[in-house]
Amino acid sequence: METKRIFNLIILDASGSMRSIYNQALSGVNETIQTIRSAQEKHPEMQQFLTLASFNAGEDYLHRIYEAETIANVKYITKEDYVTSGCTAFYDAMGDMVSDMQQKASHEDVVLVTVITDGYENSSRRWSGKQIKSIVQELRQQGWTFNYIGANQDVDQVADSIGIHNALAFDSNEAGTERMFSRLSAATDLFYDKMYYSLDNDSPVYEDRDFFYDDKNDKD
Repeated sequence: METKRIFNLIILDASGSMRSIYNQALSGVNETIQTIRSAQEKHPEMQQFLTLASFNAGEDYLHRIYEAETIANVKYITKEDYVTSGCTAFYDAMGDMVSDMQQKASHEDVVLVTVITDGYENSSRRWSGKQIKSIVQELRQQGWTFNYIGANQDVDQVADSIGIHNALAFDSNEAGTERMFSRLSAATDLFYDKMYYSLDNDSPVYEDRDFFYDDKNDKD
């Protein structure tokens, strides 16, 4: 079996409103890191890379924690890595990080983009929703998979407005955030299994358009 590179891009809201679920967000991201690490051990033919960035607003709104780092070199994030404050420049974070990933990933690579936010866009200066939708639609045609996870909003409407098919709503409280990250880990693990099956059968890798709809948590 050929070796396939998997680029995981996680864009995490670090605005002030995330403080109410801060501990759950921190541990949930580390749970996702462990899921990626376990997938690397389970399927060594799939080389896992992680890009992780948090965002709020203002001059230094974007904090790149990891940039296309091999998962073996990724450590769990700490409170020093993830600091919350300010507003929500979601479009700018999405546009900048996706554009960066375009420079790193080739057409043969698998790219999984996951955005987690507890509120609406309210502070972007460089990117518009229309621009984000255009780039998302273009990259989905190339096989990239995009996931939008949100709270305190009409998640399906927001995801649709920026061209994303896979959407998941969560309650922005401790229990709701924990459930969301548990579901994300289960769905991500299943995504990797699907990618491995595609490689093992020498079949094309397409966008996963049912990312959140057939994992084990849907049966609960």
